[in-house]
Amino acid sequence: MNVSFSIAGKSPCMEPIGAMLLCMAEHLLLSAVCTSRRYFVHLRKANPVMTEHVAPRLSTIIRTAIPRRPRLHLPKSFEDRAELGVAELRVPATFEEYLKLSYDCDYRLHYREGHIISFIEIDEKTGIIMGEASVSHEALVIRIGRLLEEILDAENSDFSVLGSNTRIFIGPDQKGLNADVTVVSGPVEEVTFKYNKRTVTGVANPRLLVEILSKSTRDFDLSEKLGDYKLIPSLRQVIFFEQDAVGATTYIRVSANEWRNLDYYALDDRIPVGDKEIPLRRVYAKIPGLE
Repeated sequence: MNVSFSIAGKSPCMEPIGAMLLCMAEHLLLSAVCTSRRYFVHLRKANPVMTEHVAPRLSTIIRTAIPRRPRLHLPKSFEDRAELGVAELRVPATFEEYLKLSYDCDYRLHYREGHIISFIEIDEKTGIIMGEASVSHEALVIRIGRLLEEILDAENSDFSVLGSNTRIFIGPDQKGLNADVTVVSGPVEEVTFKYNKRTVTGVANPRLLVEILSKSTRDFDLSEKLGDYKLIPSLRQVIFFEQDAVGATTYIRVSANEWRNLDYYALDDRIPVGDKEIPLRRVYAKIPGLE
C-alpha cells in the first residue's frame, strides 16, 4: 500500500510546532487508512510500519443490550468473527435474528436465553486463532460417527447418524443448538422456521447426542448445553469425549427427570449405547496428537 502526503507551502525551515502538527496529521491519516484494512500502525522514528493484528488474549465478550443493527455486532464471516479475538461471544438477539444470521453465517451459532453464542479456538500461549475446531476434534467426530453407524447397524435399522451441521431445536422457548454427532431413532422429526422468504430447518427428536470437548466450549457444553439437552423428551443419552486425552463421560436417562452419569478414562473401557458398546480403544486409535 502506497500512501503519500503533501502540504502546500511546506518549507525545510518549518517551525518545530508546524512540523509536529504535520507529523500528527500524517499519523492520523495513515492510521485511518491502515485500520480500514484491519492493520495496526506503529511509528518507529519517521518510518511507519504495518503489522498483522494478533488477537488479544481475552476469553469472553458479553454484550448487554440488543443492538439496533445486529449485523454490525455479530460478523457473518469467520474471518470477521476471528478479528474480535475472543473465544466466546454472546450477543443479545431475538430468535428471528438468530434464524437470519444462522442462514448467512459461515460459522456455527447457538441460541439460548435470548443470546446468540459462538466459539472459536485461540491458542492460550500465542493468542493465535486456531479456527472453530482442531484436527483431532474433526478426526474424532468422523471416527465416532462411523462407530455409531457400525454398532447401530444404521444401514439396516431405523437409526440415522447425522453430522455437526444438524441444528437441534428445543422446547417452546426456542433454543437452537448444534451437537457434533446426532443420532435419531425412527423418522427424523424436522422443525422448520420461516424468516422473510428463507427457511431454517432443524431436528426435534434426537435419541443420542455426542460432543467433543474443547477448551473454548467445555464449560458451556457441560453446563448450559447439557441442561438444555436434558429437556428433550426423545433424548436417551449424551456422550462427551475428550480430544486432548483418552476419556469420556456419558449421561444416560433413567426416567423423565433422572440421569445416570458414568466416566471412562482407560483404553480398555467400553461405553454403553443401548445394548451395544463403543470401545475407547477404537475411538482414540491413530487420532492426531494422541498417538
